[in-house]
Amino acid sequence: MKKGLSFQSKLMLTLVAAIAVASFAIIVVTENKVSQAYTKQFSRDFRRLVTQLERSRDERSQEFMELSRRLATHPYVLSALLGDKDQETAFEFWRYYLSSLDELEGKTEKRPEPGGPRPLPSDLVNRLGSVGIVHPNGEIESLPPPPLNGNRENGRRAQLAAKLRQSPAWLERARKQIEELLAQGEQRTLFLPFETPDGSGFVQEMVSTPVKSPETGAIVGLFLRAASAETEAQRFLERYQEEFSSETPLLTGIYLDGQVYSRALNPKTAMGMAEVISAQITSASPMKGSRHLAFEASLQGEPYRFYATPLSQDTGFPTAYQVSAFSLAPLKADLAELRLRGSGVGASALALGIAIAWLFSRRLSVPIAELTRASRAVRDGRLDTRIEVRTHDEIGELAESFNEMTDGLRQRDAYRSILGKVSDETVAQAMISGDLDLELGGELKTVTVLFCDIRGFTGKTEHMPPTEVIGMLNDHMTAMTAIVRKHFGVVDKFVGDEIMAVFGALKSYGSDSAHAVACAIEMIEERDRLNLTSIHPVEIGIGVATGEAVAGCMGSVDRLNYTVIGARVNLASRLCTEAGSMEVVIDEATLSSLDPNRVESEALADLKLKGFSETVTAYRVRTVDSANGEVRENFDLVRNDG
Repeated sequence: MKKGLSFQSKLMLTLVAAIAVASFAIIVVTENKVSQAYTKQFSRDFRRLVTQLERSRDERSQEFMELSRRLATHPYVLSALLGDKDQETAFEFWRYYLSSLDELEGKTEKRPEPGGPRPLPSDLVNRLGSVGIVHPNGEIESLPPPPLNGNRENGRRAQLAAKLRQSPAWLERARKQIEELLAQGEQRTLFLPFETPDGSGFVQEMVSTPVKSPETGAIVGLFLRAASAETEAQRFLERYQEEFSSETPLLTGIYLDGQVYSRALNPKTAMGMAEVISAQITSASPMKGSRHLAFEASLQGEPYRFYATPLSQDTGFPTAYQVSAFSLAPLKADLAELRLRGSGVGASALALGIAIAWLFSRRLSVPIAELTRASRAVRDGRLDTRIEVRTHDEIGELAESFNEMTDGLRQRDAYRSILGKVSDETVAQAMISGDLDLELGGELKTVTVLFCDIRGFTGKTEHMPPTEVIGMLNDHMTAMTAIVRKHFGVVDKFVGDEIMAVFGALKSYGSDSAHAVACAIEMIEERDRLNLTSIHPVEIGIGVATGEAVAGCMGSVDRLNYTVIGARVNLASRLCTEAGSMEVVIDEATLSSLDPNRVESEALADLKLKGFSETVTAYRVRTVDSANGEVRENFDLVRNDG
């Protein structure tokens, strides 16, 4: 046999593989833990900023809508919708506008009292935003601040106010949405994108508020107010990004209609973010307990984690999102360093494991080699070989098991010797176990004896080649012997084409005669089945008799045969001769032990048998099921007198 790897080599390879797998598992688990901790910490800090931004935007939105509701009830707005505007009412409206704005923002600065045209402070012009109205016929009209007058110090203020008066483009940009809002008649918030001359672009937040007639309550138009969508928190994040863009992975802006708007992002980054968000926004799932949508994607070749918060929902118009993202590149760098260090630790552990495995295998190889030598001795036939058990571990158990194996082999060798003296496996096992006395002699027992032979055997085989005769007999005897053993019988001997079986001699099962009759019935059925496919179909006859006989080992001291002798044995043989083809004939003693409800029997004429001085009463019998008349398979034939 070709020699393979030694035990020592296999053990070393096993330990090395185990250490390698363990090291890899530790690296993977550690990497996952670090990744989760890093992401969790960064996400916690980042979500705090995002939550602050969201809170700031919600507060601003509520302030924006409340201010719009107040302004929509001012008489100037109603008079403008009715085409009746005067200068004094306009000044009152703008001062009311400023005072309401201060009140909502928590400011206490006192404004000038109404009393004629007065210039608007320049620091408030940008806070006013743009306002306008929508007439019932859909006509959109801008409401600019009134003309400013004053000295040269008011020049800059006048320029700012004029800029508002001369820039109604936002109204035209939102015309389609405004017409739909007029039809809805409810206060709504829209986010509108605008392009600047330099190409950067920004987003305006516009609130549409219905204006109702004080007398009838009917809607007479809409009041519109628009301002930059930025909040203080948004401007803080953008300034943060502008100041630390070379060091921080933080990105933020507003996503609307396929674009990202942010003063802090360069156009290329904003375009890349827009492409990523457009591809992910429809499939992203909200985070548990939050409006945030979260997902991971690649931006300009680097991994990023994105958060998107919807700013407007269920308006029928494009939804705006506050989007933020942070780079996962630092995490990837940390993980790469961790892998490198883990690989070094794993390599060191692997080297140490190889050294330990070599020492371990050296210690274990000695008893293994001894076991190998002993196995070869057993292979050569030296069954008295034994191994000294030196330890109480698995190696010691292996040595003990080897010794038990050699004991078993010696017993099997003795078993083979015994099988040469007996003919039945059950008898041989009884002899080996000591249940059967191997001394010559016998004892009187009540047994049932069965004889089965082939009808017309001589005539069938006189022209057959001997090999075919032997083959036919072997097939027949094999099938019949299996049935005998199935019914707890012992095959006593084969005499030519005849089989002798004994039930209850070696061990009684309490229903030996029933087992014998059941065996006979099944032998007939099995022979019928075999005849369907056999080249040489044969028919058999069976005789069964029950009574006392002497059972024991008979023969000579060097050639034993466990058998039974007596008148009942002769009777069974004679009944077999009297049985017709494929028939079972039993004596009266056998019939009386069977359940009459499960047996059909036909009495034969009194038989004058050779070796018997008196006539013998016999019965032709077969078993039937009491329910359907078919031959039973379990052969439950025992008489029940209870």
